[in-house]
Amino acid sequence: MATGAYGQRLGKSVGADDPPTLTVQVLQRATFAATRIQWDDRGDGVAAQIPREDAHLVCLQRRDIPTNPYWVDGRPVPMSPVRGEQFTLLDLNLGHASFLRDPIDCVAMYLPRQALDGIADEHGLPRFESISTPLGVPVDDASVRSLGESLLPALERPEQANSLFVEYVALALLSHLAGTYGNAPIRIQFKRGGLAPWQERRAKEILTAHLDGNIALDRLASECGLSRSHFARAFRMTTGMPPHKWLLQRRIEVAQGLLRATTLPLEEVASQCGFADQSHFTRVFTRMMQASPSEWRRSPSGLVVRPER
Repeated sequence: MATGAYGQRLGKSVGADDPPTLTVQVLQRATFAATRIQWDDRGDGVAAQIPREDAHLVCLQRRDIPTNPYWVDGRPVPMSPVRGEQFTLLDLNLGHASFLRDPIDCVAMYLPRQALDGIADEHGLPRFESISTPLGVPVDDASVRSLGESLLPALERPEQANSLFVEYVALALLSHLAGTYGNAPIRIQFKRGGLAPWQERRAKEILTAHLDGNIALDRLASECGLSRSHFARAFRMTTGMPPHKWLLQRRIEVAQGLLRATTLPLEEVASQCGFADQSHFTRVFTRMMQASPSEWRRSPSGLVVRPER
């Protein structure tokens, strides 16, 4: 059972049971979580009330929502209509309640106090008292929209989600929110430059040894003598892609070697390359190589020419 405003606890607060949820430990062992809440018809409507705690909730809406009755700490607050792709930011130290009648599709991203404190400490900044937007006013923010939308494929299959990817998204979201909506006008300064050759080699060695993605950014960063945020940016600058994408590419390269050099069944290839199961492996391989693993294995050159339709 979730202990914060995510997963089943958040679902029950808004009248939706067992929503898909991703969680990952980031920054001082705080939990970042993303939950997708969606429904089409609520009949006569449902009363929603989110329990108080020292945390924030970023609610990225994917559908237009007309005005609904809304209360903060028991007082009515005018709520503007929300367009799809806008977000609202809830400070859960306050009591939030609403009456929901309309179809909803929301990616709710949970950020506890420890996560905000951690991102400030990591950048050598004073800790933020809060992050906030005006009550009842939805916000257009391309960065929040992009990060939230990037979680959708993983939310469809949470059991197959790469924790390294989720952690990368969490760090990017925390840095953006702290720098943009923090109570003090502080700009987070990122160090410039990529990884040194030895750092790149070490990071790739560790990633290759953990093809299943069961490796935390802080372990990679520590091995390179860097903070998590600096490592993530430096790795991308050096390789042209974030760590989770490099790892996915490496998985496919290892899979190609096994497909070409062995007769291992696809289930075993999937397991050795860190995929959740054969279905997961086949789906990712086909998307990246434009051919299924079986087709690629049968082709002498590894290239598959598909007839025009």
